[in-house]
Amino acid sequence: MLVSAAVFTGCGGPTTNNAPANAKPAIETKASKATFLAVGDIMLSRGVARLIDREGELAPFNSLADVFRSTDFNFGNFETPVSGNDSRVGKGLVFNTRKKDVEGLVKYNFKIVQLANNHALDQGVAGLRHTMAFLPGKGIDYVGVGESPEEAWKGKIVTANGIKIGFIAASYSSYNDGGVGRNPYVARIEDVDLMRSSINRLRDEGCQFVVVAMHAGTEYTRRPHQPQIDFARAAVDSGADMVIGSHPHWIQTMESYRGKYIFYSLGNFIFDQRKPDTMEGLMLKVTVAHDGGVNVEKTARLDRVELLPVIVERFGAPRSATPAESAAILRKIGVTDPIISPK
Repeated sequence: MLVSAAVFTGCGGPTTNNAPANAKPAIETKASKATFLAVGDIMLSRGVARLIDREGELAPFNSLADVFRSTDFNFGNFETPVSGNDSRVGKGLVFNTRKKDVEGLVKYNFKIVQLANNHALDQGVAGLRHTMAFLPGKGIDYVGVGESPEEAWKGKIVTANGIKIGFIAASYSSYNDGGVGRNPYVARIEDVDLMRSSINRLRDEGCQFVVVAMHAGTEYTRRPHQPQIDFARAAVDSGADMVIGSHPHWIQTMESYRGKYIFYSLGNFIFDQRKPDTMEGLMLKVTVAHDGGVNVEKTARLDRVELLPVIVERFGAPRSATPAESAAILRKIGVTDPIISPK
């Protein structure tokens, strides 16, 4: 639904009352809902590039086409630069995506992606800059990187059905070096003050629901470590409505903290790793609701989260897990009900 504004009047037209002459008119906001899909690590390089060469640019996405189309927009951690040098498809732990290989993101409505991760600079600063210039030209915004820490921390808003949903992202590492080196281009989870300022700026811009995405944790573990927990809880303390994590390549446990949900890792989504737990991922189908009313345009709430497990096949093509597979995957993180409906 679209948001409309109306000045309330009597039955016969405008009326006078005792309100001050400079009083603002009452703004009525209609009730509406917006739904987005959040997914884990997307790596359109290396073995996934070879899958694309065999089956086409949409091969990593096609099995989930109906899920992608069921939302207003989609979001994920994009773990590879698009350097502009299409002769590279990535090798070892150095990733690169060819320009044509992002067509699945475009077709299936990924309106915003996280670039704050340990592979952001796999193709150097020039590769990152090309990525930042290229993606918006394809209709895909990004968060978590920029020409300065302040720009990297700048949140972005996606408006769906009149609801403004904001995204912020940060990484444990600026390079693929375990977090040792730093640079001004990648937002870091240590910089809690910058995160807090970013959330406040989003609220000042009218954002009604804030998602903080973090790329952090110990790879191939089921539970978060303390830096993840500290950052995620600090995000909620600073006003985030939800925290979504990536990096461990396994699905990790989740928690409710101060009435807000933290998903510590969604695991892999489009990736070419071959061990069983790395071939499982979790999608979140998130519905945000605005209940409508007068002068409440800045408020929205989490209405529902549906946990949708996936199995990654053919070294980069996720599909929906079967009911039995889904139940087994969710048991690993202590979840029995895949539907979260906050009171």
